[in-house]
Amino acid sequence: MFRNAGSGNGRWAVVFGLVVLLLFAAIVITPWALTQWAESRFTRTLGAPVHLERITLNPFTATARFSGLDIGEPRTPMITVPSGEVMFAWSTLWQSGIQVRQVRLEAPRLHLVSRADGSLNVATLGSEGAAGSSGSASSQADSEASPLTIARLEAHGGRIDWQDRRTPENASLRASDVEVTLHDYRLGSGRPMHGQATATLGGGTVDLEGAFGIQPFTGDLAVTTQQVAAAPLDPWLTAAVPARIDAGRFDLDGRLRFGAASEALIAYRGQVALTGFETHAPQGQPLFSLAQGRFEKVDFASGKQLRVASATLTGPKLTAQLGESGQFNLAEALGRGQDDAPRAGGDETGSGGAEAGSSGGDDTDSGGDNGADENGGRGREGQGGGLSVALDHLGIEQGEFDFEDRRMSPTVALDIDELEGELNGLDSRSDAPVSYRFDGMESDGTPVMIEGEASFGDSLEARLRLTTERLALSEFAPYIRRFAGYRIDSGSADLDLNYQLRDGALTARNHIIIKQLDLGEQTDQDETSLPLKKLVGLLQAESGVIDLDIPIETTVDGDTQVDMSVVIWQAIRESLANLLTSPVDSLQALIGGDNSAD
Repeated sequence: MFRNAGSGNGRWAVVFGLVVLLLFAAIVITPWALTQWAESRFTRTLGAPVHLERITLNPFTATARFSGLDIGEPRTPMITVPSGEVMFAWSTLWQSGIQVRQVRLEAPRLHLVSRADGSLNVATLGSEGAAGSSGSASSQADSEASPLTIARLEAHGGRIDWQDRRTPENASLRASDVEVTLHDYRLGSGRPMHGQATATLGGGTVDLEGAFGIQPFTGDLAVTTQQVAAAPLDPWLTAAVPARIDAGRFDLDGRLRFGAASEALIAYRGQVALTGFETHAPQGQPLFSLAQGRFEKVDFASGKQLRVASATLTGPKLTAQLGESGQFNLAEALGRGQDDAPRAGGDETGSGGAEAGSSGGDDTDSGGDNGADENGGRGREGQGGGLSVALDHLGIEQGEFDFEDRRMSPTVALDIDELEGELNGLDSRSDAPVSYRFDGMESDGTPVMIEGEASFGDSLEARLRLTTERLALSEFAPYIRRFAGYRIDSGSADLDLNYQLRDGALTARNHIIIKQLDLGEQTDQDETSLPLKKLVGLLQAESGVIDLDIPIETTVDGDTQVDMSVVIWQAIRESLANLLTSPVDSLQALIGGDNSAD
């Protein structure tokens, strides 16, 4: 009896030991073996090293939870996922490849790199595995089978870092708080996924919806952004224009295409709004700023074209400066040569703060009318490469123009405020002229008007007219002091300046009316030997008015000719008329006008 009892207890001990071993295997060995299997399987499928810290499987729901997923080289992984959940399809057990019903990723990080040749690092994922799996399939079904399919993919709290090695300093952007939902991923099929995504970019928000694929890299997305910082785009924009973006935010509402969905690196069609935009020249001088800007029907394809149907700028400010050595900031900013043009692959990308989210691929507007000349002019699409620019209508409200000539001491400054006006018909691909007119007020209340037209044919042709009334000559006192040797105590001028550029020759006819000019002390007797005070007094006499037309002809090479015979004849005629009409005043001017010269 006791022997039978002992034998039964032994059997139960053996059973208990087996249960413990099975539990140990289920808890320790099975997750380890599953982790090794998953690493090997995903490495073959993706064609890149895959590392998993741990994976656990619920066989009743075919759900695996994992932690510490890295895809790519250990030191520089392309994808890092701290934790996630995968719901497998049971068919994965007997079919080639991996079929997944749903993937949920927590706080994933995607590290995108655009190499110097323009290729994207993640574009290689699955290329080797897909090729290997389809090598010598015996049936059409096997050859068309995808090694990895995911019916639904979700990512929460993610981050995307993009580094562009095509830029001189390997510029980067980052998008944070990324939320993604994608459907129908089939590795190696060449078909894009569909879904939506949101992210924080440059302190603003980005919403995307549409098609996106990795192999091949492609995107066709409806995009909406709100208050995204523009400064992080500086490394890409300065590749085309040598200016630094210091501040500003932008909103987009349109369609973004890149990669296989576009013929250019990046293409965008839609609306653009700017607020608080500021740029500086490379040397740090202020260049252009804008309180608000609205651009309608924008059609952009990087490296190819920028077309805007209508633009309204509120509070724009343009600063023009002549430096002490004669350099002109606008010429430096806009006159950059072809050798400095942006590389074909990398001048654009969607934006961000120190952050960014759009992966740079390859873009272009896929619209078929990109090359058409819509203005009816004699189009020049056949001209060499470069970005063509077209702007149908530009409106300016509450604008400012500041001019400084730092060669003078003190500095000559001319500030024009309250600028209002418009520009129409700008198209760099057409010979049709662009017309413009702007009205403003000089800082002392003097009205200023600028109008004209220009055409961008084989040679630049342009006409400009500038008129102003009651412009205080004290604004230009440093010029008169340097070249004439006199101070200006008072005086004003009415200007009607007309310039015409044709075939490289600039002709000008300037009608200048000087009123009540009063020269002060002579600052340097060596500057001129002419008795200027006597001449001024003789010319203006009792009326206090000097009326002159000054014809000028010059070339782009700097060969300038002033028809002094016309000027001298006008001066003689004015003097004779004053002698006849105001003999006393004219004689007083001749006798007492220049004491220092007597």
